[in-house]
Amino acid sequence: MNPGFRFFLLLVLLAAGPIPGCKGCMEPPPTPHKAAMERITVEEDLIRKMALPPRKGVLPTPAGEDSTVELVVALPTLPDHLNPFLEIDEWGFHIAMHHIYEGLLDRDPKTGRLVGALAESWSSDEKGSAYRFRLRTGVRWQDGRPFTVEDVVFTFNMLTMPKIDRGPFIYDIDHAITRVDKFGPDEVRVVLNSPNIYFLDHLVELPILPAHVFFKGVSPKSRGSLSPVGTGPYRLLQWEGSDQLVLEKNEYYWGPTPDVGRVVFRRFPDAARSFVGIRRKQVHVLPRVTPAHYPDQITDTVSRDYELVRFVPPQFTYLLWNVANPMLADFRIRRALSMLIDRDRVIEKVFRGLATPCTGPFWQPGGLGDVKLENWPYDPPAARDLLTQVDWVDHDGDGIRDKGGTPLRLVVLVPVAARQGTEMLQIMKSDFQKAGVDLVIVPTDWKLMGAHLRKRQFSAALLSWSGRPYEDFSPLFHSTGRYNYGVVYNTMIDQLLVSMRRTTRLEARFDFSVKLEDMLHAYLPMTFLVRPVWIGLVHRDFTNAIPTPHGFRYSQFKHVPRQPKDADTKRPSPLPPNPEPPK
Repeated sequence: MNPGFRFFLLLVLLAAGPIPGCKGCMEPPPTPHKAAMERITVEEDLIRKMALPPRKGVLPTPAGEDSTVELVVALPTLPDHLNPFLEIDEWGFHIAMHHIYEGLLDRDPKTGRLVGALAESWSSDEKGSAYRFRLRTGVRWQDGRPFTVEDVVFTFNMLTMPKIDRGPFIYDIDHAITRVDKFGPDEVRVVLNSPNIYFLDHLVELPILPAHVFFKGVSPKSRGSLSPVGTGPYRLLQWEGSDQLVLEKNEYYWGPTPDVGRVVFRRFPDAARSFVGIRRKQVHVLPRVTPAHYPDQITDTVSRDYELVRFVPPQFTYLLWNVANPMLADFRIRRALSMLIDRDRVIEKVFRGLATPCTGPFWQPGGLGDVKLENWPYDPPAARDLLTQVDWVDHDGDGIRDKGGTPLRLVVLVPVAARQGTEMLQIMKSDFQKAGVDLVIVPTDWKLMGAHLRKRQFSAALLSWSGRPYEDFSPLFHSTGRYNYGVVYNTMIDQLLVSMRRTTRLEARFDFSVKLEDMLHAYLPMTFLVRPVWIGLVHRDFTNAIPTPHGFRYSQFKHVPRQPKDADTKRPSPLPPNPEPPK
């Protein structure tokens, strides 16, 4: 074709304008961002059309109104992830477990009895070595998918996977399971390698994971750990880094609808700032008051608007003796040293009354342990006489007792971050020095301290134990226990621990626990010091605030706004300086 003719034809087409039926031919193609936004809009429309109808009895909120009850909780830190199956800090477990995730079983905060959660019912054989669970039907994950027996089997199988940094409450379960069997669409059986009465209690802290979310693996960086999908009463709504984390009630939840529709966890790194929020009524719950702010910050105004909730958790602090050390091999030495510890002074000076003396490892509100057992009394004269009886005398006049040229000098390890522990040892050091015992306090990094404990390179160590209401103390006291750093080798103690784990009768377990505490009291591989007392503040517009070993259950809070006259006249009952454990 002639080039001149082609140029003439192009001018004619341009003058004629766009061709009819070719609308948009002259427009540039959409950018990748615009195309992606259009696809998201289409998918959101499809999700709205697929949304389930509201549950029966739940009235829709009128347009333009927000009747959601919001609860603001002040926490010192926020977690890095929200997967309680993995190693997680205390407050992360407090947020995720029983709020987002659930286990097969739960424990009623009021009665302490085991109740069904994702398992509707359960049974066991006569020996307690096999358990069968019937799963609750109609349960959905928070993304709308149904909860199935495959999720339970997947969770138990993950216990055997290597290279997974599991949480502290899960470590006791993975070594006890032999196999997991499915029985139809809603039943599962778990077979143990030996009878273990504590297995059901361990399941309370074992979250059931969604297999469709974690099928590629479980880690703190997994999608399900950062954007959790559980079956609990709340789901994650917003997470603003380390400043704020918001939960909202789960519309798919199988249980009662919570009164509190939104829980806002707000970080207050400084405890004094949390009290500023309380005085301004910007905070509804302070789960734990630090001893440094008690009782000075509990003013009349705070007491009028907030209820003080106290709770003694299953935790204790103890002084571990290395009985393999020749200096501490005689039980009379350990008894004398125990009689130099003034617990009342420690509770007053270090904890400001937010602690109670500890006589043994068992949590007495759970019905175990010897309630009549008393600590060795604080009696320095009797302690000095006992040391003299075993030939620990100050021969050279330097103020320190010695025997065979060896001074009575004890090197005590304490975690470097344990400020209260160091303060406790400073008080003990003065009493020990008056009795001729040199106490050397060595704050140690926890990793290095663990190495010293495993190699038995210490005289004593100040440690803490945090467990369950019904705890198997075999790791701590059994001859083969992984935490038996004090070298407790006692066949009678071993037999009692095995008998407690295998018995199916609560009465027998109680008898065994009394015998075990009496033996520990006499043998003294460790000296039990104190149990902490938690004091929480809850705004009086919210009731049914029942404390548990892992904090409050906000799904059980009841919102009952007070009338102005009630807010002015209601006064709380005074808090005793040393509250007793709840019965």
